[in-house]
Amino acid sequence: MATTGLVNGTLIALYKDIGTPTTPDYQKIANLTSTDFELTKDTIDATNKDGSDYKEFLVGLNSWTLSAEGIFEEDGSVGTDVLSPKEVLDDMIAGEAITVVMGNLDETGDLKLTGSAVMTSFSWNAPVNDVATFSCSLQGSGALTVGTV
Repeated sequence: MATTGLVNGTLIALYKDIGTPTTPDYQKIANLTSTDFELTKDTIDATNKDGSDYKEFLVGLNSWTLSAEGIFEEDGSVGTDVLSPKEVLDDMIAGEAITVVMGNLDETGDLKLTGSAVMTSFSWNAPVNDVATFSCSLQGSGALTVGTV
Protein backbone atom coordinates (compact mmCIF):
# COMPACT_ATOMS: atom_id res chain seq x y z
CA MET A 1 0.00 0.00 0.00
CA ALA A 2 1.35 3.42 -0.92
CA THR A 3 2.61 5.76 1.78
CA THR A 4 0.04 8.42 2.68
CA GLY A 5 0.43 11.89 4.15
CA LEU A 6 3.77 13.56 4.71
CA VAL A 7 6.74 11.39 3.77
CA ASN A 8 9.68 10.81 6.10
CA GLY A 9 12.82 11.38 4.00
CA THR A 10 14.49 8.45 5.73
CA LEU A 11 12.26 6.12 3.69
CA ILE A 12 13.58 7.36 0.34
CA ALA A 13 16.85 5.82 -0.81
CA LEU A 14 19.14 5.74 -3.84
CA TYR A 15 19.73 2.42 -5.58
CA LYS A 16 21.85 1.13 -8.43
CA ASP A 17 20.30 -1.47 -10.70
CA ILE A 18 22.89 -4.25 -11.07
CA GLY A 19 20.47 -6.62 -12.79
CA THR A 20 19.45 -7.01 -16.41
CA PRO A 21 16.75 -5.12 -18.34
CA THR A 22 14.35 -8.03 -17.84
CA THR A 23 15.36 -8.82 -14.24
CA PRO A 24 16.24 -5.70 -12.23
CA ASP A 25 18.30 -6.10 -9.05
CA TYR A 26 18.29 -2.91 -6.97
CA GLN A 27 21.15 -2.46 -4.50
CA LYS A 28 20.88 0.42 -2.07
CA ILE A 29 23.85 2.74 -1.58
CA ALA A 30 24.80 2.23 2.07
CA ASN A 31 24.69 4.82 4.85
CA LEU A 32 23.25 7.76 2.92
CA THR A 33 22.24 10.76 5.00
CA SER A 34 20.68 12.75 2.16
CA THR A 35 19.67 12.28 -1.45
CA ASP A 36 18.69 15.14 -3.75
CA PHE A 37 16.95 15.02 -7.13
CA GLU A 38 16.55 17.98 -9.50
CA LEU A 39 14.72 18.16 -12.83
CA THR A 40 15.28 21.25 -14.96
CA LYS A 41 13.92 22.48 -18.28
CA ASP A 42 15.99 24.66 -20.58
CA THR A 43 14.46 27.72 -22.16
CA ILE A 44 15.30 29.13 -25.56
CA ASP A 45 15.33 32.91 -25.85
CA ALA A 46 12.97 33.80 -28.73
CA THR A 47 12.89 37.54 -28.07
CA ASN A 48 12.72 39.56 -31.28
CA LYS A 49 12.31 43.13 -32.47
CA ASP A 50 8.62 42.63 -33.24
CA GLY A 51 7.82 41.58 -29.67
CA SER A 52 6.64 43.68 -26.76
CA ASP A 53 8.71 44.99 -23.88
CA TYR A 54 9.04 41.47 -22.48
CA LYS A 55 11.33 38.65 -23.41
CA GLU A 56 9.81 35.58 -25.03
CA PHE A 57 10.93 32.01 -24.49
CA LEU A 58 10.37 28.61 -26.04
CA VAL A 59 10.48 25.40 -24.07
CA GLY A 60 13.76 23.51 -24.48
CA LEU A 61 15.20 20.23 -23.27
CA ASN A 62 14.83 18.52 -19.88
CA SER A 63 17.77 17.44 -17.77
CA TRP A 64 18.07 15.84 -14.36
CA THR A 65 20.66 15.29 -11.67
CA LEU A 66 20.98 13.31 -8.47
CA SER A 67 23.33 13.94 -5.58
CA ALA A 68 23.87 12.01 -2.38
CA GLU A 69 25.83 12.28 0.85
CA GLY A 70 26.56 9.56 3.34
CA ILE A 71 28.74 8.18 6.09
CA PHE A 72 31.82 6.39 4.80
CA GLU A 73 32.14 2.71 5.65
CA GLU A 74 34.64 0.25 4.19
CA ASP A 75 33.09 -2.23 1.80
CA GLY A 76 34.13 -5.22 3.91
CA SER A 77 31.67 -4.26 6.64
CA VAL A 78 28.61 -2.93 4.76
CA GLY A 79 27.36 -6.34 3.66
CA THR A 80 26.70 -7.87 0.29
CA ASP A 81 23.18 -6.54 -0.26
CA VAL A 82 24.18 -2.84 -0.33
CA LEU A 83 26.79 -0.80 -2.19
CA SER A 84 29.74 0.67 -0.33
CA PRO A 85 31.23 4.10 -1.09
CA LYS A 86 34.16 2.30 -2.75
CA GLU A 87 31.79 0.62 -5.18
CA VAL A 88 30.30 4.05 -5.96
CA LEU A 89 33.84 5.37 -6.55
CA ASP A 90 34.49 2.40 -8.87
CA ASP A 91 31.53 3.57 -11.00
CA MET A 92 33.04 7.05 -11.18
CA ILE A 93 36.40 5.69 -12.32
CA ALA A 94 34.79 3.34 -14.86
CA GLY A 95 33.06 6.32 -16.46
CA GLU A 96 30.12 4.31 -17.72
CA ALA A 97 26.43 5.10 -17.41
CA ILE A 98 24.61 3.22 -14.65
CA THR A 99 20.91 2.75 -14.00
CA VAL A 100 19.82 4.48 -10.81
CA VAL A 101 16.55 4.41 -8.91
CA MET A 102 15.36 6.82 -6.22
CA GLY A 103 12.38 6.04 -4.05
CA ASN A 104 10.93 3.93 -1.27
CA LEU A 105 11.08 0.48 -2.84
CA ASP A 106 9.48 -1.12 0.23
CA GLU A 107 6.00 0.34 -0.45
CA THR A 108 3.95 -0.65 -3.49
CA GLY A 109 2.44 2.45 -5.06
CA ASP A 110 5.13 4.91 -3.90
CA LEU A 111 6.91 7.22 -6.34
CA LYS A 112 9.94 5.74 -8.11
CA LEU A 113 12.36 7.64 -10.37
CA THR A 114 14.51 5.56 -12.73
CA GLY A 115 17.07 6.50 -15.34
CA SER A 116 20.53 6.12 -16.77
CA ALA A 117 23.13 8.42 -15.24
CA VAL A 118 26.83 9.19 -15.37
CA MET A 119 28.75 9.81 -12.15
CA THR A 120 30.22 13.33 -12.39
CA SER A 121 31.84 13.74 -8.97
CA PHE A 122 32.85 11.80 -5.87
CA SER A 123 34.36 13.29 -2.73
CA TRP A 124 35.58 11.80 0.52
CA ASN A 125 35.77 13.92 3.66
CA ALA A 126 37.81 12.79 6.68
CA PRO A 127 37.69 15.45 9.43
CA VAL A 128 39.54 15.24 12.74
CA ASN A 129 37.57 13.50 15.50
CA ASP A 130 34.45 13.10 13.38
CA VAL A 131 32.88 10.50 11.13
CA ALA A 132 34.26 10.22 7.60
CA THR A 133 31.72 11.07 4.89
CA PHE A 134 31.38 10.88 1.13
CA SER A 135 29.28 12.58 -1.51
CA CYS A 136 28.59 11.98 -5.17
CA SER A 137 26.79 13.64 -8.05
CA LEU A 138 25.17 12.02 -11.06
CA GLN A 139 24.04 13.56 -14.34
CA GLY A 140 21.03 11.94 -15.95
CA SER A 141 21.60 10.71 -19.50
CA GLY A 142 18.44 10.36 -21.51
CA ALA A 143 14.87 10.06 -20.36
CA LEU A 144 13.83 9.86 -16.72
CA THR A 145 11.06 7.39 -15.94
CA VAL A 146 8.61 8.57 -13.33
CA GLY A 147 6.62 5.61 -12.04
CA THR A 148 5.52 3.75 -8.96
CA VAL A 149 6.91 0.78 -7.09
